[in-house]
Amino acid sequence: MDCDALDESRIRATLAGAATLDLVCRARVGASELPVRMAVAGDSITRGFGASCTCNLGFQCLLECGFGGVEQPQHSWFNGSSSQVFALLDRYRVFNPAIAANSGAAESGARMRGGSDSFQIQAGRILAQSPNPDLVVVLLGGNDICSRDCATPGACASPLFSDTEWRDAIGLGLAPLAASLPEGATVYLGSVPRVQDLYAAGLAKQDLENDVDCELVWSAAEICRIVTDETDNNEETQAFRLAAIAERQRRYNEILRDEAVAYDSNANGLNPRGIRVVAEYTDESTPSVGTLVFGRDEINGSDCFHPSLAGQNALAELLWERSPVR
Repeated sequence: MDCDALDESRIRATLAGAATLDLVCRARVGASELPVRMAVAGDSITRGFGASCTCNLGFQCLLECGFGGVEQPQHSWFNGSSSQVFALLDRYRVFNPAIAANSGAAESGARMRGGSDSFQIQAGRILAQSPNPDLVVVLLGGNDICSRDCATPGACASPLFSDTEWRDAIGLGLAPLAASLPEGATVYLGSVPRVQDLYAAGLAKQDLENDVDCELVWSAAEICRIVTDETDNNEETQAFRLAAIAERQRRYNEILRDEAVAYDSNANGLNPRGIRVVAEYTDESTPSVGTLVFGRDEINGSDCFHPSLAGQNALAELLWERSPVR
């Protein structure tokens, strides 16, 4: 077998039982360590919201996806069952088809900080799963930006979260996981997506596709208005807000990285049992979910904001490549 030619189609054939990977090729793919049970803390991205929706104008579009889209967990980057997404679970099951995955803790609208589905609350749901997972993946943060009304403190009552607020929210979820997950378990912190790109990506999409009107659905459904509102708001221009969001998104990922190091080394004294904690993000020059620049092909045509099938596949690939358990 030519391991250098190993690609998705051949791995899919393995999943279907039509081919096998010998030990050399398995090593090339890089799965010397495997989880037994996986769980995820996530939001509507993990729920596959609108992934296959290609348009938002016309009766057929509304019939298929409604106005703005619907949850499509079968297209999730994490454990989607659709053949159109090569999910993280699929990649692990190349090596052991018995690996299990539970996405029941994830909820659309979830945030790292605050609300009824915060990281802390989802961590509790994950720990209530029996048996407990040995790999927990976390992908949150987009709603922490989109739920805010302004970029700078003093401009409104709900500005973008500060470093301290963000760090505290991460700790509220990590602390119980570190205290209660099985020995040898891993928490894998995915990075915050670049929501600041989605305005430009949506405009590019609607310019090329006559059955897509991104601005219409953004306004009518009030989708992430801190990003998509072209007008001045709270005395802040859109350009100012987008630049501030870019700075916050980068800092959020740097803090995720730094908190992972503090927990993994037990430098903070909060992980004496030695649960492994690893962040996907390294820096702005290393590929990660947090550095992925969303273009028109990576967002759906329904709300022009959530990942398309191509976007879901891109997330799965990045999270697989950077996973500490493989």
